[in-house]
Formats: sequence, C-alpha cells, structure tokens
Amino acid sequence: MLGIIHGRRGEWPAAIANFRRVVDLVPADHDAYHSLAPLLAQSGDREAYRSLCARILAQFARTSDPAIAERMARDCLILPPPATDLETIGKMVDTAVAAGPHHQFWDYFQFVKGLYEYRHGHFAGAVEWLQKVVEHEGDPNRAVAACMVLAMSQHQLNQVAQAGATLARGLKIADARLGRPGSPQWNDQIAAQMFMREARTLIESGVKTSGEIK
Repeated sequence: MLGIIHGRRGEWPAAIANFRRVVDLVPADHDAYHSLAPLLAQSGDREAYRSLCARILAQFARTSDPAIAERMARDCLILPPPATDLETIGKMVDTAVAAGPHHQFWDYFQFVKGLYEYRHGHFAGAVEWLQKVVEHEGDPNRAVAACMVLAMSQHQLNQVAQAGATLARGLKIADARLGRPGSPQWNDQIAAQMFMREARTLIESGVKTSGEIK
C-alpha cells in the first residue's frame, strides 16, 4: 500500500491523503483506519481526527473480533474522545478484554482497558490495568504508551513520586527502544509519541485534568 511507504518515509501529508482514499474505497479495511488515526491526531486537525473516529465507531462498534475491537477502540482514544462516544468505545474495549488472558494480544487488551479507564476519569482502575502492562515491556511502542498513561493516572491520583518515576521509565524506554525513521510500526510509534507529549505536558505543568474532553 502506497500509504505505508509514505508513512515509513515520514511523508505525513502524502500518507494521510492515501489512507483517506483507502478508507473511502474500502471502508471495512481496519488497517487503513489504524494508520490514519495517529496521523490525523499528530497533525493537530482535531476535527478530522474526530470525524475519522466517528466513522470507526459506525463501522466497527459491533465487531466480534477482539483484535479489531482493541485496535479501533485504541485509535479512538489517542486523543480524549467526546463523552458521548465513551459508552460505545467501552463496549469495544469489553469485547477485547472478554477474550481473556490466554489470547496472544492480551497485553494490548489490558493496555486499551487501562487507557479507556483513564479517558473515562477512572484513574485508580487505569492504574490497576496499566501496571500489569508495564510489568511486561514487550512491544516498545506499547511499553512507552503504557508508562505514559500510567504516569498520568498516578498524577491524577496525586501519586507524585510514582508518576515521576513512571514517566522517567517510559522516557528511558523511548530513548533506547523506539524505532527510528522508517520503522515498520511507525503508526504505533506516532501514537506512543502523542501519549509521551501529553504526559510530559500534564505532569510537568502540575495541573490535573479530567482525562477527557466533553
């Protein structure tokens, strides 16, 4: 797919244009949404990102495939979603988690559950889920993202020392293990970097937020 080539080269506008065409032509292609969502989130065009998320929810809200449910829910949580979308996203997250701990993507399912709890303002629940993910680093993009969302959750709970330590751990993993330009997982890397930016802004400012935008 041409969009993947553009993505690996860091040619973001061209990648966005190509994946938009794919989404229009093949609306059931979840991989195209999974690439386009972080690109739009990174671009700063919140309206375009939210419009894509609305299409994701319309297309995949009832999927019974736990891996697709996890990916699509995670893509809708890169930026704080509207409160009106949380119930639908939550059902997709539940579809993923219901697959159980023996599923090969269980660590991803735990991460999206923790991320959902954070966006929903359930910070203690987010900590409970995300600590399990952080214990098994595995995929560096997931490890960095989990550390960032865990650090933000700890910050919201006024666990200042823990939040700082978790943030530092995530930054260390990012420095050592995140892919360089041309990484095959460039889209997940963009999402991890978005969470990193959000966590640093939140924790270094010392301000608490609700974890969501209404």
